[in-house]
Amino acid sequence: MRSQLLIAILSASFYTVFGQQGLVKGHPQLAYWKLGNKSEVVIVLHGGPACHHEYLRPELDLLGGSATIIYYDQRGCGKSERSNSYTWKDHVKDLQRLITDLAPRKKIFLAGSSWGSLLAILYVYTYPKSVKGLILSGTVRWMGEGAPYIRDSEFKYNKPHKQPMHEKALAESLLSDGTIELDTIEISKMLEVESGIQLHEAMASLISAPIADSLAKIRVPILMFNGERSHRYDWVDKYMELFPKVELHTFPVAGHDPWFSNPKHFAKRCNEFIFRNK
Repeated sequence: MRSQLLIAILSASFYTVFGQQGLVKGHPQLAYWKLGNKSEVVIVLHGGPACHHEYLRPELDLLGGSATIIYYDQRGCGKSERSNSYTWKDHVKDLQRLITDLAPRKKIFLAGSSWGSLLAILYVYTYPKSVKGLILSGTVRWMGEGAPYIRDSEFKYNKPHKQPMHEKALAESLLSDGTIELDTIEISKMLEVESGIQLHEAMASLISAPIADSLAKIRVPILMFNGERSHRYDWVDKYMELFPKVELHTFPVAGHDPWFSNPKHFAKRCNEFIFRNK
C-alpha cells in the first residue's frame, strides 16, 4: 500500500501531460514526444530492447529543468512503425535520423536506461561529434565482439504484453520523538513490452558491436548511475576503467533502475551535469 501511495504521489507531483508530437519520416517512421523548448536537448533512450517509452515518465520529465526532453519509441515499439530488421546498427541510424530531424546542427545529450545505455554508447561511438554528454543508468555487460552478425531466420513477432518493473527506495518516517527514520520500501510500475524480433535481433546483433576496449576512444563526459544491489551485473567497474571522462553515482538500496528509486536526486545530478557541459 505504501509503495502504491508513493507512486501516486510521484505521478501527481511530476506528471506533465503532452501528446505525441509527430512522426520522424523515413522507414520506419518513429513516433516522438517533446517536452519544453530550452536550447539544450536531451534525447531519452528507453530500455528493452523493445519496451515502450512511457515507463520512463514522469520521472525523466524532471530533466526538463535544464533541457528540452525528447522521447521516442524505437522501431517496432509502441507507436513507431515496424520494420524487417532490428539490429543495433538500425537503431543507431534511426537515432541519427531523429536527431537530424528534431535537433538539426545541434550537439545533444543522450540519456539511456538499460538497453538504452548500450544504444547511447553505440551512437556516440559512431557519431562522436554529435553528442555533448551521456547519462547512463542501468548499465549491463558489454557484448560487442567485433564479429559478423548472421541473422537467425527464426525471429518472429509476438503480441506486446505488460510486465512489472520492481525497485527499492528509501522513504522517510517521522517517529513520535520527532526524529526521522529511513525505511526501505518496494515500488513498482507496469511496462508495455514487445517480446519478439524487436527484442531478440537487437540483442543477437550486438556480437558485431566493437569490442569493449574500443570504448576508450569515447571522449565525451559521461554521468553514470547504478544501485547498491546492481554491482554483480552492471559492469560499472569495467566502464569506469574504459571511459576517460566518467563520474559515477551509486544510489543506496537501488537495483537496476536508480532513476526510479530516487527520481528527484537523479534529476538533480543530471541537471547539474547538463549545466556543466552545455
